Amino acid sequence: MENVCKMIRRITVPPVFAAALLMIVYVTHPDYIGGIGNLMIALFFLTVLPTLAYPLQKRIPKYRSRGREGQRSLAMLFSFVGYLLGTTAAFALSAPAELKLLYMQYLLCGVGMIVVNKVLKIKASGHACGSVGPVILLWYFGLYIPAIIGALLVLPVFMSSIRTGQHTMPQLFGGSTIPAFVLFFTVSVGFLFG
Repeated sequence: MENVCKMIRRITVPPVFAAALLMIVYVTHPDYIGGIGNLMIALFFLTVLPTLAYPLQKRIPKYRSRGREGQRSLAMLFSFVGYLLGTTAAFALSAPAELKLLYMQYLLCGVGMIVVNKVLKIKASGHACGSVGPVILLWYFGLYIPAIIGALLVLPVFMSSIRTGQHTMPQLFGGSTIPAFVLFFTVSVGFLFG
């Protein structure tokens, strides 16, 4: 069971959920993404760049020596850089409002994770944030069936995180609440995306 839980955690890293979100939105509402070019850019910034942190952690002494905590820190850094560059590109290229909202959701969730984990020193789960956030966005975009399926996939993520000792229930809850607060904020200031 322990090996199954570890495998679940490996295949459900936040960039995987980001890729699934982008592909589902692109297939169902291509106008929300604005073309294949925007999709490729989004996949790079929200999926490829954040994923690079995992293999590179073993090659960067500063992060390698810190083990799992080093991997977590580097993943947060790579993710934040990807989110920032992607958001900048979306606004510079006048992407559709929905894609700007999607990027802002990721960027502000990244900021939220940094504030909670590094400034407030409260360990919130990036895994929870990265799996719950896309589900919330799918629901917001009116893609209810994929959102329900995504919500069902979040359950094994949580169970495996607890079983492997990577997170506690409060840490998972903390990571899950960040995207909900961020979406409320981004929608409240939605006039910025038009």
